[in-house]
Amino acid sequence: MRPAAPSRSAGPSRDQDATQPIEPLDRGRPVDPSRPVDLTGALGRTRSVTLPAESTAPRKPDSPPAAGRKRTAGPDAKRELRKATAARRRFERSEARRFTQRSRRRRITWMIVGGTLAGLVLVVLLTAYSPLLAVRQLAVEGTTRLDPATVSSALDDQLGKPLALVDYGAIERDLAGFPYIESYSVEARPPDTLAVRIVERRPVALLQTATGFDLIDAAGVVVQQSGERIPGFPVLDLTGTEIGSPGFQAAAAVLMSLPDTLLAQVDRISGTTPDSVTMVFAGAGQRVVWGDADESELKAQILQKLIATQDPSLPVEYDVSSPQSPVIR
Repeated sequence: MRPAAPSRSAGPSRDQDATQPIEPLDRGRPVDPSRPVDLTGALGRTRSVTLPAESTAPRKPDSPPAAGRKRTAGPDAKRELRKATAARRRFERSEARRFTQRSRRRRITWMIVGGTLAGLVLVVLLTAYSPLLAVRQLAVEGTTRLDPATVSSALDDQLGKPLALVDYGAIERDLAGFPYIESYSVEARPPDTLAVRIVERRPVALLQTATGFDLIDAAGVVVQQSGERIPGFPVLDLTGTEIGSPGFQAAAAVLMSLPDTLLAQVDRISGTTPDSVTMVFAGAGQRVVWGDADESELKAQILQKLIATQDPSLPVEYDVSSPQSPVIR
């Protein structure tokens, strides 16, 4: 027979205790740490737990600070913080300089160049407009027929002016009164000299007029007028032509190409057409058929050799229109 089960003591069973609800805590009421809490659980036992009150003893230095309190750093920690902050700032500044090095270098270069140019301009302006660089001398160069003193006296209104303030328009107006001047150039020579280089017109022939003779250059510009014939220049016969025509230009080109020894012998020259230039020598009246103005230098050399073979008192005719086969008549 099975032994009888031991009898259980009266009282609530564990299952009944486990089904009993636990009294909820009042969340709105603060918990008193000294008050015992009834923790009647599924084991059917009552356990009283007393929470210890917060100790009022001083906290040890190495214990963590309580919640809500600010920890004060010591002198060593502050010193290290300052060192770290300074090192960080130095690093940021070095990085900023490294990334902006090219732009800073370009800006410095432009500043140096601009300052140099500004300084040069200032020096030039102060020097150029200074009375130390005023015109005190006039140098006239390149004149053979013109008197340099006459040209200088016409330009004396430029004396005393700074070289940078010379009135070139006034110089042009003053030199326009000299027909012998074909062109000119003005050069400032510091510290006090104004040089005028003149290119004179080369007169080549005389034009006979009702009042006398006009001495003209190869362009037909009258450089001198005279009531009598000026020696050393041939008379240009404009019969059937005029100044500026092709015949006139051919005759003027021939006269420009003649050496001085031949030009002094020419008494008259004509050029009705560009290829019919003829000349007449003084004395016996020897005649030269020149033709056009092409190969004038070669024709002049051949003509000189032909003249050397003839008697200057004989009225012969030299034909050099074809220099490869010259003819004496």
